[in-house]
Amino acid sequence: MIRKFYLENTNGQQFHFKYSTGVLLSNIEGLGFVLDLSYLKYDHIHKFVKKDLPLLEISATLTFLSSYEGYQSLIDYLNLENENLKLYYESFDMKYVYVDVASLSKSEIKDGTLTSEIIFNKKSYWIKERLILMEIGLSQTGKVYPYSYAYHYQNTISNQTQLKIGGSIKASTKLEIIGSIDHPEVIVTRLGKIVNTLKLNITKNNTKLIISSIPDDQYMHLEENNQIIDIYANQDFTKDNFLYLDPGDLTLEFRPGVIGENLCKVHIYEYHLG
Repeated sequence: MIRKFYLENTNGQQFHFKYSTGVLLSNIEGLGFVLDLSYLKYDHIHKFVKKDLPLLEISATLTFLSSYEGYQSLIDYLNLENENLKLYYESFDMKYVYVDVASLSKSEIKDGTLTSEIIFNKKSYWIKERLILMEIGLSQTGKVYPYSYAYHYQNTISNQTQLKIGGSIKASTKLEIIGSIDHPEVIVTRLGKIVNTLKLNITKNNTKLIISSIPDDQYMHLEENNQIIDIYANQDFTKDNFLYLDPGDLTLEFRPGVIGENLCKVHIYEYHLG
């Protein structure tokens, strides 16, 4: 399978490395991982304490088929934004890593093409996104769509779905709860034991709540009349509320608190080493 790479900035604008854009990427290094492992020594035995993901580099060779014109097209793109870019990598699946462009060399034209070396600062794990849809009262029969990202539709007041979380550390989530609610809950269980719970002390009709546990973008919002309202104070502080999902088999349960049509979108961000 041919590997594909492209960049995406925070505005969703993309730059693809392929023949149609005239910019090719090759000799890429640094797609794997290096961990900083810490140990305590007990006599002749070392006991593992913790691991950290250091800032690493991804390097590659860029070939501009239209020479300086292609080089300038990349510069124009990076002028829009060259920090906090997503570098996407597609092979048998799709994942991305957050990067900053640390350097881009510029050489002379040879055989009609221009070759440069680019270095990205790799700032995160490789991230795979998944989406779970839990719908209540919107379908008369349960359906499971055969995608790599599981979509579940069930007609029940206490909607449950099973899933397997991948990655090396806990996955982050972003929940979108849409519809009428009365103290809604999302409960995470493993082998019948509750491991994580979100509960909000809110009663609303036809509303939309968004709760993000992404480490650098945590928030709890209610969208109403084209306004965004902070609802951090409306959480049940006896619960976890910002949901993180351990790797392995889990069950999610959505309890809107009312009978009617409701939707809970669960965006899952798995963190992989490579």
